[in-house]
Amino acid sequence: MRTANPNIKPLIKEKTLNLLMHKNPDQIGMRDIAKECQITATSIYHYYTDKDRLFQEISLDCLYELNERIKAASKNGSRAREQIKNAISAFRDWSFENPRRALLVMQGIKSADDVSPQLIEEYYVCNRTGEELLKKAVENGEAKSENPRLDVALLISGLWGCTEAVLLKKSDVEYWKKGREFTDSFIDLWMKSIFKK
Repeated sequence: MRTANPNIKPLIKEKTLNLLMHKNPDQIGMRDIAKECQITATSIYHYYTDKDRLFQEISLDCLYELNERIKAASKNGSRAREQIKNAISAFRDWSFENPRRALLVMQGIKSADDVSPQLIEEYYVCNRTGEELLKKAVENGEAKSENPRLDVALLISGLWGCTEAVLLKKSDVEYWKKGREFTDSFIDLWMKSIFKK
């Protein structure tokens, strides 16, 4: 049995992410990735069963990177309201700063719906950070939520819908270059529904 090379997986993911910045997942084959890595396609199969698994692992890396940014942003502010608003803005800002990555993670890469429940849960790392922040806000009396998991899921789905509308130019034309203003309106609606005065 071959010994795994610890340097190959990071190289494969780096080169694949670079390809994904220019092509859609269905336009990329294992041979394309192998060519970029200067290895054989067979070598890639030693680490990944198929390209979907590779793309999904890259997606998960992006989500963990985003989550670190969300957590860092949430440390700013003295009250839960400010901390949560900063966390939400971090998600939105990352999406606008990395539009191609955001579109791939949120819609372009096939969902990992055929893996273990534990692995599926990892894809909700940002949701769980938001849920934890909201639970603390409820506990200290600043916010109201009977179901923090649902409220955060609705926030992320709705905010992504607004962000995607701007990125794909599906929003009103006046907001194509005013994405933050457009998404701020949605964020404010959610904040008003959750936070007490």
